[in-house]
Amino acid sequence: MATIQIDAERCQKCGKCVQICPTIFAQHTKGAIPHLLDTTRCIECGHCVAICPSEAISHSSFPSGTIAPIQPEQLPDTAQFMELLRSRRSVREFSKRQVDRALIEQIIEAACFAPSSHNVQSTEYIVVQDPAMRQQIVELTIAQYRQWRKLLGNPIARTLTRLVRGSTGQATLDELREAFTNLINQYGQGSDPILREAPTLLIFHGDRHIGFAGVNANLALQNASLVCETLKLGAFYTGYVVAGSNFNPRLARLLKLPPNHKIYAGLAIGHPRFHYKNWIERKPAQIQWF
Repeated sequence: MATIQIDAERCQKCGKCVQICPTIFAQHTKGAIPHLLDTTRCIECGHCVAICPSEAISHSSFPSGTIAPIQPEQLPDTAQFMELLRSRRSVREFSKRQVDRALIEQIIEAACFAPSSHNVQSTEYIVVQDPAMRQQIVELTIAQYRQWRKLLGNPIARTLTRLVRGSTGQATLDELREAFTNLINQYGQGSDPILREAPTLLIFHGDRHIGFAGVNANLALQNASLVCETLKLGAFYTGYVVAGSNFNPRLARLLKLPPNHKIYAGLAIGHPRFHYKNWIERKPAQIQWF
């Protein structure tokens, strides 16, 4: 349980802590020093410490050295941030140059600042830079897609699909089987369609029993992908690994995933071989206003 204290001498009695966290703080009358309610309900988000203008609130979860003043002059303006968003692209062509550990640590730090449901901060990380281990991940992922292709080609499964989903559903699964076949053929011809020979794989995982663990992980990944841009690194979402990973216990053992954990997201990261000079407009947003 968090220990929270209010320094009466420093407190300006502004009531901001009460407004941003009425679960923990209360103020009987305007201009009075706030008092604490049930601190066992604190989710350790730090809002109270961050909002207090006089540093009157102390919180056991945020000791000295964990609180820093925001530097507005360091923040990008809207135009700069929009340029970053527009220029970000999924990069799948990498040089053989390794990504320094310090850069990966910056990427993970950025990921840790993503919001998470109820501030559980459930996302954990695995960094794979060993070439032999990356190759094993590719092989195990391909093996999973071989199994799925075989299943989609099974006559009994095809008959059941037509009965349940009709001809349209069967056509969709046939397209999927063809995509799997192309993936497997590319691998058979000596290319890496899974990680694209990226020198670093960053895996985002979490306890499957935690609510919104998958959402939390993908929010963290978005932060990570954006900071990759600022570090002049390229990255792409490893959808093939994510989709196949949780059906393959061998991959979980290889990565030493904790019990009940699931891979929710992944980034292949490296130094890009090419740098894009233009950004392309997206489709117009479909919006309903009420």
